[in-house]
Amino acid sequence: MKLKNAIITGGSCYHQKFFTNKNAKYANFFSKRIYLPELKNCNLLEFDYILIASRCNQDFLLENKHKLQNYLEKGGNLVLFGEMPKTYIDGIRWRDYPTNFWWWVIPNADLPLYAPNPSHMLFNKISIDDAKWHYHGVFYPNDGCENILVNELGESIIYKDSVSFEGNLYVTSLDPDFHFGFGFMPKTEFFFDKFMEWIHEDILLSNQRVCK
Repeated sequence: MKLKNAIITGGSCYHQKFFTNKNAKYANFFSKRIYLPELKNCNLLEFDYILIASRCNQDFLLENKHKLQNYLEKGGNLVLFGEMPKTYIDGIRWRDYPTNFWWWVIPNADLPLYAPNPSHMLFNKISIDDAKWHYHGVFYPNDGCENILVNELGESIIYKDSVSFEGNLYVTSLDPDFHFGFGFMPKTEFFFDKFMEWIHEDILLSNQRVCK
C-alpha cells in the first residue's frame, strides 16, 4: 500500500541536491515537497507521514510548532533527521556533542553504537554498522518511548515515540539526507533507503492496529 508523504525542506545546496543527485533518484520519492518558509500555508493533515529534512532553519520550524504538533495529535506521523538545537516539538530533549568526523580513518577504530533490541524490525533491513558514520548529538526519550539505537552511554541515536501523540514520532540524530545531498559518505544512501522502508512498514502496521 502506498502512503502519501511529504518532505519539509530548505533552500540550502544540500537540500536542493538531495533531489537531483544520482540521476535524481529521490526526485519523486515524496508526494510533495514543502519549502520551509511556505509551511505555514500547507495542510499537513492530507499526508500519512512527513519527513523534516536535516539542518532546516530552526526558527521557521519554531514558528510552525503548533501546526506540527497538531498534525501529530491528529494522527499524523513525523520523521525527524539530524540536530534539534531548538525544541519545535514538545517533549523532545536534545544534547549537542562534538562530532568525531574522522574516527574511521584510524585502524581498528569504532563508533560505539548498540541496539537495545537486536530483533527490532529496523535491523532486519540494516546492520548497526550501516548507521555508523558520525552523529552530532543525542536525544533523551521520555518514558514509554522505544529506544532503537544508542551510544555507549545509552543515549539515543534513533527512537520512536508512539505514546506522546496520536501519531508516531520517529527521531534520529543521523543525517543521511544531508550527506546524499552533498554527495559524500556513500553508506548514507543505503541507510536512507532502508530506514524509509522501515518507516513505511511500521506506519502500515500501526494503522492496522488502530483499525482492529
